[in-house]
Amino acid sequence: MILETERLVLDTWQGSDWTELRPIATDVEVMRYITAGAPWTDEQIRAFVDRQVKLYSERNFCRWKLLVKPEREMIGFCGVGFWRDAPDPEIGWWLARKWWGQGLATEAARTALQHAFKHAGLDRIISAARPENTASTRIMEKLGLTRECEFENEGVRLVRYAIDHLRWAQTNESPLP
Repeated sequence: MILETERLVLDTWQGSDWTELRPIATDVEVMRYITAGAPWTDEQIRAFVDRQVKLYSERNFCRWKLLVKPEREMIGFCGVGFWRDAPDPEIGWWLARKWWGQGLATEAARTALQHAFKHAGLDRIISAARPENTASTRIMEKLGLTRECEFENEGVRLVRYAIDHLRWAQTNESPLP
């Protein structure tokens, strides 16, 4: 399955896609709020891509690879996966620096959220970020997620936002005639 927005294609992963993700996952600025700037190893990148392939085949959702139109250049990922041991699926995104500040993460996340609720049948989705990552928390708020709590994981302060299917449907679907 492929999802599309005005400017993006959200596509499923192939095992070989890890090489296209590598420049993003090794950029210290992209990784600033993920790993405190530590780049991912090739093994971590491959494992991430393999998890997305498996997740999509088993659950009909994943963190889609993002391709910008019309070139279809990979610019990052966006979608629903699982964060650590959290029981609820989590929506997240990474974009290459060149594409920051253009509304692309929000555009992709709206489409990924819609797919997760309408086609994958999820009931509740969370998102977590460091509080100082205001770009991500603004996206969460634009998507209609509400702040639930602040918590600590492995010595890192995080905030958790969430939305359930009913609340999403009330704000994103037009009423039936």
